[in-house]
Formats: sequence, C-alpha cells, structure tokens
Amino acid sequence: MKHSYQPAAGSIPLQRWLGLLLLALLLLGASAARAQAPPQRPRIGLTLSGGGARGLAHIGLLKALDSAQVRVDYVTGTSMGAVVGSLYAAGYSGAEIEQIAQGLDWDALLTNSAQLSTITLPGKDDFGRYLVELPVVKGKFQLPNGVIESEELWLKLSELFFPYYRTKDFSQFKREFRCVATDIISGEPQVLRSGEVVAAIRASMAIPSVFTPVQYQGRRLVDGGVVRNFPVSEVKAMGADVIIGSNVSAGAYTEASLRSPVDVLLQISSFKDNADFQAQKALCDIYVDYPLGDYSSGSFSAAAPITALGVRRGRAVFAQLKALRDSLDARYGPAPAYPPAAPRADSVYIEDYAVRGLAPAAEALLLRQLRLQPRRYYSALQLSDAIRDAFGTRAFRKITYSLLPASDSSARLMLDAEPAPAARIGLGLHYNSLTGIGLIGSLTVQDKLAPASTSQVAVNIGENPRLRLKHVQYLGRQQRLVGRLLAQGERVSITTYSTSFKKAGLYTQSYVLANAQLLRLLDRNRAVGLGTRYEYGRFTPEITSRLQLDGRIRLLNSYVFYEANTLNAVAYPTYGRKIEVEYGWVYQQRPAFKLLSDTVVIGTEQSANLSFRPYEHSRLNVEQYLPLTKRATLQLQVQGGVNRRYRQAIANDFVIGGLNGVLRNQLTFAGLPETGLYTGSALAGLVGYQYALSPKIFLTAKANVLYYGFISNQARPQSARLAYGGALSLGLNSFLGPIDVSLMYSDVAKKLLPYFNIGFPFGYH
Repeated sequence: MKHSYQPAAGSIPLQRWLGLLLLALLLLGASAARAQAPPQRPRIGLTLSGGGARGLAHIGLLKALDSAQVRVDYVTGTSMGAVVGSLYAAGYSGAEIEQIAQGLDWDALLTNSAQLSTITLPGKDDFGRYLVELPVVKGKFQLPNGVIESEELWLKLSELFFPYYRTKDFSQFKREFRCVATDIISGEPQVLRSGEVVAAIRASMAIPSVFTPVQYQGRRLVDGGVVRNFPVSEVKAMGADVIIGSNVSAGAYTEASLRSPVDVLLQISSFKDNADFQAQKALCDIYVDYPLGDYSSGSFSAAAPITALGVRRGRAVFAQLKALRDSLDARYGPAPAYPPAAPRADSVYIEDYAVRGLAPAAEALLLRQLRLQPRRYYSALQLSDAIRDAFGTRAFRKITYSLLPASDSSARLMLDAEPAPAARIGLGLHYNSLTGIGLIGSLTVQDKLAPASTSQVAVNIGENPRLRLKHVQYLGRQQRLVGRLLAQGERVSITTYSTSFKKAGLYTQSYVLANAQLLRLLDRNRAVGLGTRYEYGRFTPEITSRLQLDGRIRLLNSYVFYEANTLNAVAYPTYGRKIEVEYGWVYQQRPAFKLLSDTVVIGTEQSANLSFRPYEHSRLNVEQYLPLTKRATLQLQVQGGVNRRYRQAIANDFVIGGLNGVLRNQLTFAGLPETGLYTGSALAGLVGYQYALSPKIFLTAKANVLYYGFISNQARPQSARLAYGGALSLGLNSFLGPIDVSLMYSDVAKKLLPYFNIGFPFGYH
C-alpha cells in the first residue's frame, strides 16, 4: 500500500519554504550591496548677490568655476546677480558672459527712453532736447512709478535668451535656477521659478523708484534686494549640499557714502536685507567677496575695471575651488556630465502672433509698424529691429515679446505693449551768444488730429521769441510715407560787424516759414522726399552800419531732399552719420526793400544790378563721427550752400559763422560769430577731435576751412576767398543739455572770440 506525504494542518509546504529562503537571501544581498555603495555625490549650489554695476565682478568667479571644472547644480540670484546667474544657469560659460558684458552699451540699456539711433527719422529733430518731458493723462501730469523703463534692456535680455525660448520651467536649464523679487503690495519675497525668464530677471532688478515695477504672474514685483539681496537659503532649499556664495553688495551706506538720490533709495530699500545678510552668509561653505572700493551700484561706466577686478578675485579663489572638486572626485568619483544641451536656436518659425494691452486702433498701428509676417522664420535681431522700428515712433511706452512653443519647431509671438500717453509737455532752456536766453516749452499730442500722427506746438520765450507748429502724419498701410507740415515764426536781433570784426550794427530779422514735405522712409534712419516752403522775411535796421537791408521779401522754394541720421546721441555723439542734402528752385519772389550803407540808400528792388528771377538753391551737410578709442572720437564735416543764377544781397544769402545752427540759411564755422559773413556760395570742411575727460565732460578741438564767393554775383562783385579757423571747447553733458565754453580764432576775424552755448537751440526742421 502506497502512502503519500500530506502536511499537517497549518504547516508550510516545502516549495514555499524554499521561495521564502531565496527572497531573504536576495534582500540580504541587496542590503549588503547598498551598505558597500558610496553615498550620493553632494550637489553644489551657487548664489550671486545683487549690487548693480558691482555685480559684473561675479563673472570672475564664474570663469574660475569653469576653469576648476566645478559642477554647479543650482543657481540663485537677486538683481544683477539674477542677470549674471540666469545666463550661467541657461548654459553660457563665464567667458561668454564676460564677452557679452564687454560688448554692451550700458548707457543705452539703462535709460528711461529710446536711444536716438532707434527713433524713426521724422521724430529725431525733437528727440532728447528737453530738460524734462512729462506725460499728460486726462488733463493731469502723470508721474512715472519708476524712472527707468529700460526698453533696450528688455530687448537685449530677449536676444540673449532667444535660444532658450522653449524653457519655461527654470529647473530645466542646464543648471536649475531661481531668482528673488519682492511683491510690492505685500512686501514679501517671491521666488521665481517658472514663466518668462526675461520678465523674471527684469522684476528681480526693479529697484523701487528707479526701475518701473513688473507685472509677473499676477503680482506687481520690484527688486528682490528689498528683502533678500543674497538668497542663499533659496539655493539650500533647492537641494544644495555645498554652497558657494558670491557677494558684491557694498552693505549699508555710511553718511559719507550717501552721494546721490539713488544711493538714498538703495539705502532705504535695503534696511530689511541688511538684517538678513549675516544669516545668509552663515549658510555658505565657500564665501567670496570683492574689494570693489568706491565703485557703486551705478558705476556702469567702469564696467571693464569692475569685471577685471572680479577676474583677479576669481583667480585668487581658483585653488580653493579646484581643491573642492578634487576632494569630491576622490571620494565620489568624477562628476556626472550635464545632460546634453539642445542646440541654441538662431531663428524660430513664427506661426502667428497676438497683442496684449492695446486698444484695437493702437494694435493695428503697432502691427503696421512691426511689419512682421506670420509663417516665416525670424532671428532675435530681426525681432528686436522690428520692435525698435515701432518703438521709435514714440507711439508706445513699452513693447516686449515672448515666444510660446506651438509645436516642436514653431512658436507663437506674444507682444505686450503699452500705449504712450496721449500728450506730453516738454520744458527746456537755451542760451546762445547770438540769440540770448530763452525758455522753451512744447505740447505734443499723439493721434489727435488723425490716426498715426504727432502734432506739436512749441514756443521759445526770451530775448528772441519763436513759435513753431508741427504735424507729422504716417501714411499708407506700411507707414513708409510720411507727411510733415511745419509753420514757424520768429524775431531775432542780429549783430553786424565791421571789417575788423568789432560790433558795429544791429538789425531785427522777423521771419515766417510754412513748409510742407512728403517723405519716403527707406528705413528707420533714411528718407528721400520733396517739399515746398513759403518764406517771409522782414529786416529792420536798429543801428545801421555797413551793408544792410530795410524792407521785406516773400518767396516760394520747391525742392527735393535726402536725409539720414544714425548718430548715437543728440549731444556729443561718438559714432554715426548725419546727412542733409537739398536741391531746389526759388521762385515768385516779391521784394520791397532799401539796401543801405550806413544811412545812405545804395539800392532798391528796382536797381539794375539786382535780379529776382528764379534761381537754384542747394544745401549740403554731412557729419561723420568715428570712434578712435573708448574716449576719443574723430569728427568730420562738410557743409555747402550754393545759390546759382543768384543776383541779390543779404536777404537770401548764406550766413556763415557760429558753432550751433540758430539762423535761417546758416552754415556753422569755427572762428567766426554767427552772421560773421554773408555770401551766395560757400563750401566748408571741418576736422574735429573730441575727447571724453569723463563720461560727462568733453574737450573738443576743431579746425575748418571755408571757400566762399566762388559763384559771381553782380549785386556784390568779389573774387572767391579762403578762410581758416578753429575752436577749442570744454563741454559738459548736463541735465540742461550741452554746456559749451569755447574760444575761436580765424584769419578773417584775426582775434580770439569767446562763444557760449547752453542747451539745445530752437532750430529749423
């Protein structure tokens, strides 16, 4: 009889015993393996403090980290530390960031308005010429909540982060990134970790009352330095085990170091942070500070020496950084490589676009000015240039953009814009040796008389009053055609000189101009066009001497012209070109005057040697500024004026002299006062050397030659002549505008002549 094994009730089958035994052995083996495996390599965090221009010193530490091959996993920063840190987090090397910083025009980036080179040509003649421009909203002055909007800074940051437009989660950068801003309503710190990185950085550096606040993810944000200028605890919270802190802050200001209103604002805004700093510093494993001395947060003119000082400091801590890497490698093995970086995009396919923040009419104007087409590839520079074209019309207070990924290879362009105030009032001051002192005021309105238009009334109140009315109208779908209407009236007292260039006479010139032009814009800075001007002149001797007019003349002048202006500044430009060429025909003259020598009448409009038949009238002005060094600029200028078939005197002559254009038909000439010479034909060439003694103080030497009277004129027969002259000027680029004190000499005057100018003249356009 066979028996089979039957387990007792509650016993475990042999197969299950074996299975449990095998599982236990596996668990023990895994536990032993874990006990023998080295611990996970510590993560390294980097924190960069705020500090304005001083923050450029951080670059030296970044270069040292790269040289020591320290693998940084997390980056946090505030203000300028957020700017530098975000670039490093995204994937730029320390050397690349240094190269970027060296190529930036900090004056252009940190300004409250567009630069002259970005203004569309019809608006250049009035741009940057006032002490202050105040927006008017609903009949009241509107003071900005920050001095600097920094349109150019927005665009430059957008260009730098264009290759990373798909990254909306800052943890997906090469190195995880966070920056700190302050909620202006609650006063609490906000750690920004996702969204548009450009807006996040701009919010982190929005110093209260200096930069305008930034709307970001439903909050109104300002500089993170108000609450935490050195965000070390934030990088620790990200998971950093080893923390490297780089601090460029000058700390609290002393009574002696409070040297400007900006310093006072920074001191007030940093009260809370000063108490927090010591706690943040204690969290650092490696702490780096910099001997930046008297460099302040606003010392952007010293960007190069600050960066160089940071590089030297980086070299000093290189051995410490390398020892950190070596010790980690020895214990944990080589650091893992960063995840492979996606190729940096140099262009993006724009499927479509949308505009936020504008009414329908303003949105249509913006899109016409941008001239962007959907379903095309655009580079960052092309997008920036398009936005500058629109911003240069001064119809918009701000234009920024972001790119939203629409597919694996395309994006949607999102434009955020704010319209410019409907009206603005400008106030200025001008003093000149000829025209005396004058208070200048203007009222400019946008789109009041017609869409896409600018209208202005301006007045000069002083010894020589002037009034100007101007209207600029953009025409056509592409806004390439521009109508420009100008009416101007003035009364100017003009001194005449004896042959030895002593003041000898005085007369009053009353002048009325009505000018209509049609321009075709070739690009933002160039235009061709045609126009007709009506001119009325009334000449009244007050103290007669030499050759003078007593009477009036009316005329029409039709002409074609070419204009170009790529100068980088209104006062003391350092590069760029300005060209004004005009050729026309003067006709329908209606004179009624007496020609006087002292008090003796020597001719009238009926005199046989005078003619008022139509004649050709042409003018030329070409200025070129070439940077020789960072401080030195070479200036070249050619001016010309020719009245061909012209048989008159005084009334329609070219007026030679002075260093600033303040009179009708004037050609400037260093060495002569305004109205130093009258002639029907002249050609002048100038070479100048401008040297910046400081960012605001300039020493300028000019030498010029004049060839005049080379077209015969029976009304005033004389042979062609040459004249030489020069001037030495000390200039200050002040809040009043340029202030120039000059000494001039020429072989015509044969004496040293002083010349003074303050501010911008109420000129002719």
